[in-house]
Amino acid sequence: MKRYQFLADQLRQRIERGELKPGSLLPSIRSLSAQYQLSKNTVIHALEELEQASLIQAQARQGFRICGPKTACPAVKPRHVTLGATAFSVLSATSRPGLLALGSAHPDPQWPAVQWFYRQLARHSRERSEDQQRIGHYSTPPGDPGLRTALADHLNATAFACSSEEIIITQGAQEAISLSLKTVAQPGDIVAVESPCYYGTLQCIEALGLKVLEIPADAVAGSNLQALELALEQWPVKALLTNPSFNNPLGFSLDIGKRQQLIQLANRFDLTIIEDDVFAELNFQGMRPTPLKALDTEQRVLHCGSFSKSLDTDIRLGWVLPGRHYEQLNYLKYVTSIACPGLMQQCAAELLKGRRYRRHLSQVSRTYSERAEQLADDVRTYWPKDTQLVVPQGGMAQWVELPKQVDSDQLFQQALQQAIGMSPGNLFCTDQRYCHHLRLCFSNYKGDEQQRTAIARVGEMMQSF
Repeated sequence: MKRYQFLADQLRQRIERGELKPGSLLPSIRSLSAQYQLSKNTVIHALEELEQASLIQAQARQGFRICGPKTACPAVKPRHVTLGATAFSVLSATSRPGLLALGSAHPDPQWPAVQWFYRQLARHSRERSEDQQRIGHYSTPPGDPGLRTALADHLNATAFACSSEEIIITQGAQEAISLSLKTVAQPGDIVAVESPCYYGTLQCIEALGLKVLEIPADAVAGSNLQALELALEQWPVKALLTNPSFNNPLGFSLDIGKRQQLIQLANRFDLTIIEDDVFAELNFQGMRPTPLKALDTEQRVLHCGSFSKSLDTDIRLGWVLPGRHYEQLNYLKYVTSIACPGLMQQCAAELLKGRRYRRHLSQVSRTYSERAEQLADDVRTYWPKDTQLVVPQGGMAQWVELPKQVDSDQLFQQALQQAIGMSPGNLFCTDQRYCHHLRLCFSNYKGDEQQRTAIARVGEMMQSF
């Protein structure tokens, strides 16, 4: 943990415990510097983090004042999402051949477990093609019994207690999330998300005709639960769609205290939670964060997962545990896509048996941790000194705050001309609030000459702003 993060966390805890009262002034920068034996610049950086999280507010010629429970929360209002055309133009541009994709959240495909999976798939395909007696049939919802059983065993060992009867297999987490939203909300209804928010989630909300409440979050503190509480008091929110473990794009993982608070808010306001947990198994510390589903005593959490981030994006298999919404979601799965590929489900079930998959996760997490540090080091080396980032402890996304004069959309276009792809910040919201931010991904960042040269080139581009 960086020194400024340590100070920000210490002050945050004092605010949450009530030691620093709403309306009171924080100790001066000089006093905090002396008390914690930190430089003034480090203290200023920590205070900026707290200000971004709406816990403190700068007062002219006075210093920083502790925000009250309600004034701490920026007002949020429901918005229509109009991201589709923008997102598709960016995604189509970054998928062209020869592009060095620094912003694409896809796993490294060269892992032994991934190669093993495809060899099994090829073997089962050959066997099926040679079976002259076979009668074709759909693999209907809720999915292959063998996969559901193997997945339940895996979740029981690593995440939370469940049975195979609670699981519905989907075509990736995106379908799981889409079906969850269809189950609990109707066009025109309001759903809450963290902001910034993965653009695929925003596009899904847009396609379903829903309105979105963007709850502020940051890379250190995570979701602003005070802002969420205020929003729930003001608006008829149907569901919260949250990515609490190694958030995409911020990278944070909510601590257990905030997870418990979130469940308490859900119970108090009768709020449905859709938990996007696709990155949870990519934990650099070795222990998977406690899912919200594990804390849910009222069956209001719809837990969504996938193999797309842990294995390969072409393995279009995900799952959802819909809790009290099981029957409706299972029906929607049937009328939406009928089935998931049967052979792929069979191979996934075989992968989950034994320890092959868990050994794979351990190997991947160690490697991604090293790559995250490598990418952060290269960004700090080649980009302007006032570039800000927090290295996450899991996942594959790195949120970068650029110098204020650098517009990430313009930088994206310039980099694209040199065959370098990134994800500009405005993809992750409904307005222009993240125009000085980028998402980078480290899952395929090995720090080789080509990648490091690309990072250096982008740093040179920033000098022209």
